[in-house]
Amino acid sequence: MGFFRNVATVFATSVARSPLGFLTGIVLARWLSVSDRGLYALLTTFSAIVFLLTQLGWAEAVIYRTRRAGVSPRRALSTGVAANGAFALGAFALCWALRAPLSHAFLGDVSARAFLLAAATAPLLTLGELLCGVARTLDRFDLHNQFGFLQSLLILLLLVAALVFGGGALDAALAVNLGVQAALVLVFGARIAALAGIEWRVDLREALASVRYGKNLYAQNLLINLHERIDVLLLAALGVSAFDIGLYAAGVSVVAQLRQVPGAIGTVLLPRLAGATQAEAAEFTATVVRPSLLVMLAAALALAPAGAIGIPLLFGRDYAPAVFPFLVLLPGVALVTISRVLGRYFAAVNRQRAIVALRVAVLVLNVALNLWLIPRAGIVGAALASLLSYGIEAAATVALFLADSGQAFRTALAPRASDFDEYLARLRGLLSRAR
Repeated sequence: MGFFRNVATVFATSVARSPLGFLTGIVLARWLSVSDRGLYALLTTFSAIVFLLTQLGWAEAVIYRTRRAGVSPRRALSTGVAANGAFALGAFALCWALRAPLSHAFLGDVSARAFLLAAATAPLLTLGELLCGVARTLDRFDLHNQFGFLQSLLILLLLVAALVFGGGALDAALAVNLGVQAALVLVFGARIAALAGIEWRVDLREALASVRYGKNLYAQNLLINLHERIDVLLLAALGVSAFDIGLYAAGVSVVAQLRQVPGAIGTVLLPRLAGATQAEAAEFTATVVRPSLLVMLAAALALAPAGAIGIPLLFGRDYAPAVFPFLVLLPGVALVTISRVLGRYFAAVNRQRAIVALRVAVLVLNVALNLWLIPRAGIVGAALASLLSYGIEAAATVALFLADSGQAFRTALAPRASDFDEYLARLRGLLSRAR
């Protein structure tokens, strides 16, 4: 399957998932109390961060090792499941051992059951990410897309069953996340294993090679996602109430639908760049980032009035204070496209030290801004911290890309009318075949 078709299918899946995510946000807002909505955001953020700490860049390492080093997908999958799974289970055990201090510091002293449900979800997220990486390696973006779409659809449907019809609360919502992820890992694990094959042994040499490649990309992914998510935990650590965190989470849940776009583009871009020369990778990355940024800016402009009206209307009048943080976050998330897409260039050419150093600096800046602004402005301060750090990250990533690729800003990143020609031609072809 070609790059543009992969982009189209992944983008279409992201577009289809966006209303599902928005409806999920409405269900959570309407059928959980605002405070429980805040605790739900804290616990799902905790699950995501534990997952990020244990995934080790293995999904991308599988792509690189099979495309560049010629390792069989069977060996890459088998080694990845065993090694990545072991790290994830070890992290779960550590979290459970540290439950009391973690819960007290960052999670609002939630119940042991809620903590267990959140912590148990993290290893499944790790295995799911690995399976999606192997699917992309096999050029089976259909399976990657199905996994993501079913994840969003099943969570929505089961939340409706558990909260709306079942009268459940926070624990029920967390159990839905755990159950959906477990089912997807089992079903798609069997499908991917049937395609790639499986070896009942761990290739230690391959595991070390995967870690060597993946460590920098792992650091990037960890830093990127901490940058995006740590504000929620910092709000709790700085004494902001679960009620206010629930308001903030509602605004973030709407903005988060835009984050799927650069994520989808990066998902398709890495396999395409992995086999290219450095010059080819730089040129192709530039041709992708230019139209992507314009699309994201247009989407942000369209979403601003829709969110400002829709958040209090659909989530409830209690969520009206979420509108201002939402509007502050919106342009920052649009700028994320630049750093996320350009970051794939550095991963593909395996020159990641500078971009990792940049993301360390930006994360430190983000934390410092949150620590300064949250006590002064609450959830609006958290939104401002994200906006400022996203903008600085985008500008610095552009500078690194231009320096490494040797391209000039005008030739590499200035928008061109021809950037959309290939996409429009493909769209016309699809429409003509549909007729």
